[in-house]
Amino acid sequence: MFALVGEVLVDLVREGGEGLFLRGALGGSSLNTAAVLARMGAEVVFFGEVGSDWVADWARAALPPLEAHLQTHPAPMPLALAEPDERGNARYSFHRPFTEPFRPPVDRLGSPAWFHFGSLYAFDPRTEGGVWALLRAAHRAGSLVSLDPNLRAQPDEAFWARFRAYLPFVHLLKLSLEDARLLFPEDPFRVRALGVPLVVLTLGEEGAVAWGPKEVRIPGRKVEVVDTIGAGDTFTAALLFLLHQRGLGAQKDLAFWRGEGLEEALEGAVELSALACTVRGAGLPEEGFSAWKRRWLDL
Repeated sequence: MFALVGEVLVDLVREGGEGLFLRGALGGSSLNTAAVLARMGAEVVFFGEVGSDWVADWARAALPPLEAHLQTHPAPMPLALAEPDERGNARYSFHRPFTEPFRPPVDRLGSPAWFHFGSLYAFDPRTEGGVWALLRAAHRAGSLVSLDPNLRAQPDEAFWARFRAYLPFVHLLKLSLEDARLLFPEDPFRVRALGVPLVVLTLGEEGAVAWGPKEVRIPGRKVEVVDTIGAGDTFTAALLFLLHQRGLGAQKDLAFWRGEGLEEALEGAVELSALACTVRGAGLPEEGFSAWKRRWLDL
């Protein structure tokens, strides 16, 4: 079972043309990852928040098939407006109306194989208390923990304080090259020395590299890019699922793990994230995803 915590919001992606024409879809970094895991057939528990307007009603109805524990706020639904550039990379405008602290039902966490968290949600003073409660419970349950900081801006001292506090609990740190450059502008590859058992760095069209019991690098896949929204979240889902499938299902497994299956998991994750770049917004084309599952999941 996989447990995740994060933001639930509505992605409004700007379409071409001079006007402000937007196309909506359910989004949020951890929720995107949860949705892909659910589509793979995994048992998924997700913790997050929603508003109380009609957009929130739509969001609840649009949730993927997973167990969702959503705190309801007396406020409109959060929104993320995205404008892809000519290369498919998006710039964002976030609208977050919630003010009350995040209080998840920690007793519903259970004992997941993996607990995943990250993005701005994990570094917001309003939500970090609830994230910490789930993180500590997952640690006590023996879960493996993955973190994707998914940075959007230069980190300040408050971010670094929270980031350093999280790292001792983290077994897999997944970052993009953009994240690494924001953390260490002088040498992005310093992320491999953060003291985490497994660090995975995505390199865009160049693929990905992992540092753990061994170093593995997988080249990218050439595709016609529509946009890159959700590609990193899709990568994370594939990586977690394939690592779990290859024997990493609890903290105790790390003591005996020598990197078996890491190359295959990284290759499958690179392939699926490239597929995510071929459609608008966070999502996967059904035919391509079915072919991926037949190859990597024996389905």
